[in-house]
Amino acid sequence: MKKNFWRLISSLGMVLALTISSCQKIEARRPVTRGSTSNDQASVEFNKKLNATQEAAIETLLERDSIDYLRSGDGFYYYFTKQDELETPSPEFGDRVTFEYDVVALNGDTIYRKEELSPVTKSMEQEYGIFKGMREALKLMQDGDEIIAYFPSYSAYGYIGDKNRIGANTPFKSRIKLLEINKSGGNKP
Repeated sequence: MKKNFWRLISSLGMVLALTISSCQKIEARRPVTRGSTSNDQASVEFNKKLNATQEAAIETLLERDSIDYLRSGDGFYYYFTKQDELETPSPEFGDRVTFEYDVVALNGDTIYRKEELSPVTKSMEQEYGIFKGMREALKLMQDGDEIIAYFPSYSAYGYIGDKNRIGANTPFKSRIKLLEINKSGGNKP
């Protein structure tokens, strides 16, 4: 009987100890704050220099040309070689566009011929398949328009490239022709 009594006392003691320890105020974990590291700052500086170098290379090429190129708000340069004089709608979010284009390195080497890539039909909101600069260039165009555009890498395929022939941080020139705009149901004029 003494044995059972001591077991009962030890069990009650353990329950009491657990109860007391679990009733303590729980202290919330604080978020970990990290300041900017030197690696982050070095990356920012590298990208600023890279972007400035690419833009300077494009501007040098454009200065040699007799055509006045426009600079978009997204950082690429463009010129209409054929522009529809009628006011027809440009592509908007949700529209499907069919277009053709080529990709030429700044030194004049062909990376992709138009026949290898075209025609392309994509929805304007798709994140894959149309790089940022191309999406923005298409928004400037109407059916049948053609432009020449120079894309710095930050508005093209960036630091990854296209994982095929367009390397990392590669700026390029492209001839783009918008073949057709299929307006989505909500955007019909």
